[in-house]
Amino acid sequence: MSRGELIRELRARVEVFEESEWCASAATPTIVNNSPVPLTGPQERPAAPVNGSKAERLAALAAEVSACRKCPLGEQRLNAVFGVGSAEARVVFVGEGPGFDEDHQGEPFVGKSGQLLDKILAAIGLSRKENAYIANIVKCHPMADPSNPEKRGNDRPPTPQESAACRGYLDRQLEIIAPRAIVTLGAVAARTLLGTTEGITSLRGKWREYQGVPVLPTFHPAALLRDPNLKRDVWEDMKSLKKALEETP
Repeated sequence: MSRGELIRELRARVEVFEESEWCASAATPTIVNNSPVPLTGPQERPAAPVNGSKAERLAALAAEVSACRKCPLGEQRLNAVFGVGSAEARVVFVGEGPGFDEDHQGEPFVGKSGQLLDKILAAIGLSRKENAYIANIVKCHPMADPSNPEKRGNDRPPTPQESAACRGYLDRQLEIIAPRAIVTLGAVAARTLLGTTEGITSLRGKWREYQGVPVLPTFHPAALLRDPNLKRDVWEDMKSLKKALEETP
């Protein structure tokens, strides 16, 4: 799809975006008056030291993750959850780690939070299969009780040590994909990539940078399920992302 076609499609979706189910409870928002960091192209990022197409390099890295035992999570998981999406994605969405459904299916964001994320992506013309990529800080399910992987509600945030052990995989995913933008979902992802202790309420909606790539922190979809009032903020953040992608070749 050409840039002109993409822009026309995104503009055509604005009305759908404003009436979509995920933001139905939000009042008409005010667009954030916050100019994003100029989105840089992939030629400004270092190439990963692997030959082959982007898809082939991601597949090779996924196989490496499947065999990983760098931290105890590798022994406790049911499935490694590498990532999903287009190797040519212009934007990568990053969460903190897999949960119960993701551990069982081997794909990120497939539970209720993932269903909501898919609606949010569709509202601005994005799709996890076609033109976006979704990954996590850690690739294995952090469980409060690792002896019972069949127990729901058995989730916990990854520890700093677990995040550090897995961080290199995410960095290599970003190097291979070379996105124009990164969207962090929730406090853990934002703090890990941005190296800050700020809360997500103060971080969200403000463009930052990670290794030369613009980063837009926003709330995790799970937070919207708990508090629908946060939909207004995420709506504004996604409009900021859409605008940035429209203005970048």
